[in-house]
Amino acid sequence: MQDGARIELVTYAAIWISAVIYTIYSFVITSNKYFSYYIDSYSDFTEGWTFLSRKKDVADLEWETIKFSLERSYLWIILLLFISEILRKFKFVRILQLWQILISTAFILIELGPYPLSAILFQPLIFLIVLTCHNKLFIWVCEIPILLLIGLLKSFTTDERKEHITMLILFWLNLKCVSYCLDFIDSGQTQQKYLSYFSYCLYLPHIISGPFISYKDFKGCHQYSQNVSSRFLMLIKHLFRLLFWLLFLEFCLHFVYVNATEFHTKWIKKLDSCSLYGYGYTMGQFFHIKYVVSYGLANSFARFEGVTVPSQPVCIGRIHLYSDMWKYFDAGLYNFLRRYIYIPLLRSGIFGTQLLSSFICFLFVYVWHGTDSLILLWTTLNYIGVATEIFSRWFYLHYLQNSKLFKNLEPKWLRRISCMAASPLLAMSIISNFYFFSNLEIGQIFVSRILKESSWWENAILFAILYTCCQVSTELRLRKLSKKQ
Repeated sequence: MQDGARIELVTYAAIWISAVIYTIYSFVITSNKYFSYYIDSYSDFTEGWTFLSRKKDVADLEWETIKFSLERSYLWIILLLFISEILRKFKFVRILQLWQILISTAFILIELGPYPLSAILFQPLIFLIVLTCHNKLFIWVCEIPILLLIGLLKSFTTDERKEHITMLILFWLNLKCVSYCLDFIDSGQTQQKYLSYFSYCLYLPHIISGPFISYKDFKGCHQYSQNVSSRFLMLIKHLFRLLFWLLFLEFCLHFVYVNATEFHTKWIKKLDSCSLYGYGYTMGQFFHIKYVVSYGLANSFARFEGVTVPSQPVCIGRIHLYSDMWKYFDAGLYNFLRRYIYIPLLRSGIFGTQLLSSFICFLFVYVWHGTDSLILLWTTLNYIGVATEIFSRWFYLHYLQNSKLFKNLEPKWLRRISCMAASPLLAMSIISNFYFFSNLEIGQIFVSRILKESSWWENAILFAILYTCCQVSTELRLRKLSKKQ
């Protein structure tokens, strides 16, 4: 890289990082002033760590559920790993599979109750019956009503966190059931292996939090590996890193009241643009770290047992393309969509274009996430973003690449033009996620601020900063691709 290009890139990175820090600082200062006078009628806060002498934001049900599930499951998982290692060593594969089923069943029964257990076991049993038809189309025909039925199920227990855990188990279990059935049909086998099926579906480390893993990747846990000490040291290393992020997030919630803010829309509307955008960025980073911890802990235990796991969610501050966000944030879900929906549809000829195949993928994402109106809006905006990327790439390759204007441009100018064009798309990507992270009114506040309330120079500054993000993201993307080559 030439000196001029390096200086330009460093400038972009400095502007982007400075803007992020300043907007977060603005939000923290403003929100702390507001909540210092707030009467907590809805239990959004609790007493924080004693040495900090500050209240802590506990308004996010999903994060509280993640911590609750870790607290309830870690001893069960340690017991699973210990006994499984012995059974693998002596090559008792069938007993190992039975053990994986029994300990997960016992965990669900004792920690959640008999009604959630019956609802959870019902789904793999239904798919097992459907699999006897040995027909992929029939699997998908049954999949949609099952997903809709899961979305309608409520009141498993009076404990809100346990109910949330049950719903998470049902949705992640659904992907495993579909994956196993489709792979089983592809394999050409006729005799069903019940222990393999249920041990995969009910695998304890991944049963609550995800991410999705295919049966092919899961099978590694049935084979013994000699390097126990190195695997154990690697597990400890990963657990300490994830414990750091968990504690870091808990520490931040004593100062950054990002979750409680969601319920104060009248106040949010009054925020200045810097504080508002800082709030938006902290929402995204909280969501990211939350899933780094959740997915990371599940993957650490599974990796110790020999399971091939997806990559960790990539930081949202270094991605500017819709397609990359889907590819690198939840790699497990992306692999499922690509392997079982996108590629088969492209090959079928029925939906022989990227746009139509992508539409079906996002339709599935909408139904799988629960058919809420906010989910519909989020998936629609995401599809529009991905479709815009596909069309832009096609238009450039077919019409612009060989035109006189673009043919004579230097690569640095092509990159600049590409990043400028991507900046508005990045803004839409960010706002679409605000609908997903919070609620309709929060998303509308950001839309209104950009389209109606902000002056032209405020928006010019915003898009200039987003442009620097696109430049930094592009550089990191290119470096990642060069390492793979």
